[in-house]
Amino acid sequence: MGINIKAVWQGNFKQGNGELNIENSGLDGVNFKPFFAKSDGTFTNPEELLASAHATCYAMTFGYILSENEFTADSLETNVSLVIENNVVKSSNINFKASIPGIENDLFQQLADKAKAMCTVGNALNVEITLNASLL
Repeated sequence: MGINIKAVWQGNFKQGNGELNIENSGLDGVNFKPFFAKSDGTFTNPEELLASAHATCYAMTFGYILSENEFTADSLETNVSLVIENNVVKSSNINFKASIPGIENDLFQQLADKAKAMCTVGNALNVEITLNASLL
């Protein structure tokens, strides 16, 4: 499997901006700026993209594991917050809420932990990852 991303940066660090093109999904023209820049809602930054990648990867991994165990979720909500210190990601914290008919909480917790261990993005981060999983 290959993933191709093109990022173009123009200008200096504080006033510049960039554009991201994601070939496989056709997302062209996603704008990005430094983390500290004030957002007007039209751009993101690499740190947000990293957190969103972890959140979506975890949700999709959990969904896969759930289907392998013959359950279907009504909803899965994954929130990820990154702790960044001195330009280093120190930890990623997952707050996960799920509504899944017919599943017992013990099995849900086991599957949530399994998804944490299998998530490709979480494994790539190679940092402490906390998980708070709640069955609704």
